[in-house]
Amino acid sequence: MELLLVSNGPGEVSGWALPLARAVRRLKPEVRLALALPPCQYATGREAQVARETGLFDRVHEPREVVAWTLHLGAVRARCVVHVGGDLWYAVRLSRRARCPAVAYVERDLVARRHRAFAWVATHTEGLARRLVQLGVPAEKVEAVGDLRVDALSDVVGPEAADAGRVLLLLPGSRPSIFRDLTPLMLEVTRHVRARVPDLEVALLPSPFLPPELVRRVVDGQHVTVAWEADGRREVLRRTALALVLPGTSNVELGLLGVPMLVWLPLYDPSRVPLEGLVEWVSRLPGVGRAVKAAAVRRGLSRLRYVAAVNAIADLPLVEEEVGTAPPEAVAARVVALLRDPQRLRAMQEALRSHFRRPPGAADRLARRVLELSS
Repeated sequence: MELLLVSNGPGEVSGWALPLARAVRRLKPEVRLALALPPCQYATGREAQVARETGLFDRVHEPREVVAWTLHLGAVRARCVVHVGGDLWYAVRLSRRARCPAVAYVERDLVARRHRAFAWVATHTEGLARRLVQLGVPAEKVEAVGDLRVDALSDVVGPEAADAGRVLLLLPGSRPSIFRDLTPLMLEVTRHVRARVPDLEVALLPSPFLPPELVRRVVDGQHVTVAWEADGRREVLRRTALALVLPGTSNVELGLLGVPMLVWLPLYDPSRVPLEGLVEWVSRLPGVGRAVKAAAVRRGLSRLRYVAAVNAIADLPLVEEEVGTAPPEAVAARVVALLRDPQRLRAMQEALRSHFRRPPGAADRLARRVLELSS
């Protein structure tokens, strides 16, 4: 029996594909497990390497090979294809090539338009499952299995009381180009913060999707604790008072751990902000690409109520946001104000725990159903 998981960027691979793969290995070790990585504008280029290093997969198929499959070049072998990130089209296409059922794990309602191509749809919340049924997906095809990211974070514990923490946590993203450009800005913010809060410890949790040599080149000598190993990462999170973080999947992971945060979207160069859809690929064309991208970003932001994923999910201002061209000194002033406001830190932590209290076990529930469909 062979299962083919289809995933894309760093958040989906680490937060969805890997916990599902671990659950499959626990439940049925003899299953052959493969991971397909279609092209993705959010990818770092290291997804395949990270996946291989886990030892969970018998084969990892990189974007070039996945595209070839969609063009009927090469055989696709699987008993079930499981969408755990990326464009739903790839999972549908590959399941048809393999002549096997497809399963989708989703956290948005886009699958409602393509549900006929899937034998079963799993969601992260009961609310989304109900929404899909309202949109016409048969109730027997939909089940809320829970949030896979909870299982991905099963060995990590957030701060017991954020207002007692003494660590400012930096999370400058998973993509090398963004990390290279924005980490120096975050470090400049921390220099201003430390001038006013001298006993503060600054720590950085590097994404496994970043080249270690890049992290060292950017951070070495900056008086920042870099937590590479699991034990060090757990200890840093346990003592964190506030995280300074870019918009993205990490917002939800911090939310699940109850870590207060200031989500910062600097717009000194809007063309660097990644977008979904065709506009992202058009923006990479020489000449007019950057201007097209910058205009699209400004237009898109004008329609957004929130940029922090946790705020958007809850449709409430659970955590702080800073969007625009404010200089690092101004961002530092907001960080200092939050660090000096234990009541606000506690309120953020309590709000996150209230809205993102999700039980573990989603990976096992999803894995069992996938294995049933594959047998």
